[in-house]
Amino acid sequence: MDKRTLTMIQELSDAPGASGFEDAVVEVARKYAAPLGRLEEDFLRNLYIYRKENTGTKPVLMLDAHSDEVGFIIHSIKPNGTLRFLPLGSWNKNALVSSKVLVRNALGEYIPGIIASKPVHFMSAGEKANPALDIDNMVIDIGACSAEEAVKEFHIRMGEPVVPDTKFHYDEKHDLMFGKAFDCRIGCAAMLEALHRMEGRELPCDVIAVLSTQEELGPRNSKVTVHHIHPDIAIVMEGCPADDTFTEPYAVQTALKKGPMFRHMDVSAICAPRYQRFALDLAARKSIPVQESVRQGGGNNAASIQTALVGAPSIVAGIPVRYAHSTNCISSGFDFEAAVQMVVALMENITPEMIRTL
Repeated sequence: MDKRTLTMIQELSDAPGASGFEDAVVEVARKYAAPLGRLEEDFLRNLYIYRKENTGTKPVLMLDAHSDEVGFIIHSIKPNGTLRFLPLGSWNKNALVSSKVLVRNALGEYIPGIIASKPVHFMSAGEKANPALDIDNMVIDIGACSAEEAVKEFHIRMGEPVVPDTKFHYDEKHDLMFGKAFDCRIGCAAMLEALHRMEGRELPCDVIAVLSTQEELGPRNSKVTVHHIHPDIAIVMEGCPADDTFTEPYAVQTALKKGPMFRHMDVSAICAPRYQRFALDLAARKSIPVQESVRQGGGNNAASIQTALVGAPSIVAGIPVRYAHSTNCISSGFDFEAAVQMVVALMENITPEMIRTL
């Protein structure tokens, strides 16, 4: 992986961007998107990238990747100076206690804290036997000793976002990336990389890429982006939960180093079947490794893109992410590259004639 691409992934991953507070992520994306064409941004922090090669006369291919990450929001300050918090998105609660986090304060600074629960030393026998791992029983400890100190010295206030305190690391020897927010910053990076590779190239469709916000709270803001650009067809980029470390081998559908995952369905959407088959057949012709899945859970922006306005056929290209929705994730450079190649191939082969067959 070249240095520019790796730096882009690192900057996107490290940027704090809990749902509703994606400003820092959008700032990073703007830097890398600037050479690609005209940029627009709405009050929800959705970022639109219009390729400079667009003509305005062709069908619109929408690329979507969400810029937010699962995070938390400060609910209140307890008398002892610890902070009650609520989730922004769906978390693996079992993995939260003792995690390092960053809390934004009233000065706009992200200060360190630790997610804590009652120490084992003070638990009753019943609590030890059945520990209640629920966010209601956790706090964020920033080191304050009173509510007054938390407010006056640490400048804590209600409604501020919290993100994991995790820094990106690339293991070049094994081609592995470690960090936070790979759902969906790895998808954002792949989308931007595909656009860079197509810079200066004429394509069968006009391409408008969107970094959409608040997806971890449901496919809500993609409803806004669809009405803004009126796509004819869409590719949704995602960081998808890998299942290769706990699933029986025959049932693994999203493994590391096997290529991007194209899902036939999840609980939010059935991806356009003929379009899905077109993508899988294209991958076979181009010898690009891909995976397929039928998901029992999950959801993504394809759900709202397909059902808004007159509907735009949508598929999902998901880069496998181990331990998504936790404070530490693992992903592979191999899968990132295969996803970029796949999106490039789709951009080259989605034609007005092909769209009419769907």
